[in-house]
Amino acid sequence: MVGPKQSVVDTAAVKNKKKNKEEEEEEEETDLESYRTTTDDDVSVEHCTIEYSDENLSNQAKKYMESVATFKKNFVDRQAMHEKQEMMQKKASFFDISGDVESLKTQIKVCLEFRDLTYTVFSKKKGLPCCGKQRGGEKRVILDSVTGHVPSSRLMAIMGPTGCGKTSLINALAGRLQAGGTLEGDILVNGKPREKSFMALVAYVMQDDVLFANLTVQETFEFASRMRLPRSIPRKTKDELVDRIIKELGLTKARNTRIGNELYRGVSGGERKRTNIGIELLSGASLIFLDEPTSGLDSFQALNVMDSLWTLASNGRTIVSTIHQPRSSIFKMFDILMLLSEGKCMYFGPAKDAVHFFTSAHFSCPAEFNPADFFLDVISMDYRSKAAELESRNRVSLIAKHYEKVEDEYRGKIPEDHLDTECTTKELVIFPNDPFTEFGLLLKRSWKQQSRDKLPLMITLVQTIVIGFVLAALYSNLDSSSTPVQDETGILFFVTIFSAFGAMFSALNTFPSERGVVNRERQSKMYHVLPYYCARFICDIPIRVGQGLLFGCIVYFIVGLNPAASAFFIFCCILIVEGLASQGMGVCISAVAPNEKVASALAPAITVILILVGGFYVNEATVPDWIGWLKYISHLYWAFLGLSINNFSGRTGWKTCGSTIDGQCVEYITVSGDEILNQLGFNPSQLWLSFVALLSLMAFYNAMGYIFLRRSKQKTMPLTDIATKKRQ
Repeated sequence: MVGPKQSVVDTAAVKNKKKNKEEEEEEEETDLESYRTTTDDDVSVEHCTIEYSDENLSNQAKKYMESVATFKKNFVDRQAMHEKQEMMQKKASFFDISGDVESLKTQIKVCLEFRDLTYTVFSKKKGLPCCGKQRGGEKRVILDSVTGHVPSSRLMAIMGPTGCGKTSLINALAGRLQAGGTLEGDILVNGKPREKSFMALVAYVMQDDVLFANLTVQETFEFASRMRLPRSIPRKTKDELVDRIIKELGLTKARNTRIGNELYRGVSGGERKRTNIGIELLSGASLIFLDEPTSGLDSFQALNVMDSLWTLASNGRTIVSTIHQPRSSIFKMFDILMLLSEGKCMYFGPAKDAVHFFTSAHFSCPAEFNPADFFLDVISMDYRSKAAELESRNRVSLIAKHYEKVEDEYRGKIPEDHLDTECTTKELVIFPNDPFTEFGLLLKRSWKQQSRDKLPLMITLVQTIVIGFVLAALYSNLDSSSTPVQDETGILFFVTIFSAFGAMFSALNTFPSERGVVNRERQSKMYHVLPYYCARFICDIPIRVGQGLLFGCIVYFIVGLNPAASAFFIFCCILIVEGLASQGMGVCISAVAPNEKVASALAPAITVILILVGGFYVNEATVPDWIGWLKYISHLYWAFLGLSINNFSGRTGWKTCGSTIDGQCVEYITVSGDEILNQLGFNPSQLWLSFVALLSLMAFYNAMGYIFLRRSKQKTMPLTDIATKKRQ
């Protein structure tokens, strides 16, 4: 029911609305008529302009600037209101996907504190083979008594010119500082020294974007979510989280695009960077370190990335990031700012108070100037000339001394958020999944990566076919009644060498490309080494089996080796097992060598030695004892032994030279296969021993490869081995 009073009010409102509309229309017609009047052709230009004078120009400029200021104020107010609403919405919704993700929302609040952190290295002195203090190496201080702390729910930015120690500082805080030199000081988590389980709290985004080239963005995120999040979170929730991260980082259009590499075009550099960041955001870590996450991104995408980090900090996480030349809108997101130059702290405190600090040091930031750019200009060294270097060094030194005088004033504005939670790291599970789950996920990823990498597969296929047919053409139609023994033993040994080299160099070429990704994932405690190695080994089996069968089918019957069907299958099996053993040796060499070039130099040298004791070039009985033991670890020796026994045992009719004149054979005699084996030093009844030895070497090489791979992780400063000399 609508009362009479309400009806009268509504009627009056309608009349007023109509009257206002009519007045607006009349004003528009008046303005239009005025416009038509002033734009008639008979009106001179003087009627449309005013006389030039400084006063008129000043008045016009004043009016224009007032209108611009009004527009800017209204625009900024609307933008600020919109951003505030958006941020509040993200606060409530980011990572809040469903009720099943409660464990993700429950974060351990972490306060990171570092005191008097000093990192020193010793550069190599010219003319000395080694470096170090004892050898007279030059001492270089990378970090000089750097102190600060980051409470939970804060975003701290570390800024400074190139070479100031930003990356060294963040690596030291994250426990990933490369071994070498000395590190002194204290690093505390919630007031206590870091423990081994500290890594379960940490996510680290490296500056280099190391990813698997043949996986799509979607597949990369799905693997990270399944591997880094606990099994208690349902798969549906993980998928929804992946979708949220993809949208948040602006990767929707690239979600089904492969990462790519220098050979295959994939996502752009900015998309690769955002993918690398998203992987770490999926970890749900309480403490996130990022090394220049905006490098290579345009200003808009950089803002989106930092916006996501700001939201994570608002949700309780502690964010520490190095950043280079942020735009002004990004700078306003920083809660805490640390400025470094020449390893010294120029400023540490609230980001909003940095301008005041520099003003107190008589370096006033000009209006309408990005504070971040101004700070970097002031604290950067100028090496263009000795005079410029001296002047800039004096300026930096004075600013550092000024900060030492007033540091308590600015550092004290950051709340000492030491929590009574003992970080509960003892209750944290370092590896989210059990080894069997890790193996299944790694096997799926390895298979995708390897099966999509068409170029190595095509090279292996073409190489096997070409070498097989060339070998078959050279040795075709071998007839035991007319063919010298040397020809048939020669082809058997060549087959042995080809199978070993193909498998070994395949491992040398593919494994180093994965080393960077694996080392990063291992440092993040995503999985154990054993499941990765087993998955990698199993994915290589189809290639070795296929290559052995293809090569055997081409060579065996065209050349005319032992015609028995069982002998053909034994021939192929020996090649397959030898290939797997060679592959294990290749992985072992790759894990030992520091880089791909060293591995490629070591592999041929080792293989040549094993060839010499392989039983073809030098008879087994004539090999000296001091080197003869090498044959027992030579897969080429056991493969050649097995192939020879399989081909010669129980057969007869081969020709060998009976007598020579002036080096020329004048008489051939017929020998049996067993006599050939005795001449080579092989026992015809040891075919089984060949298989056992090859299988044992396959297990041995792969076990050594696993051990070396596990120990090949980049050595870093131990988390609990930080010197405290300064406090003593």
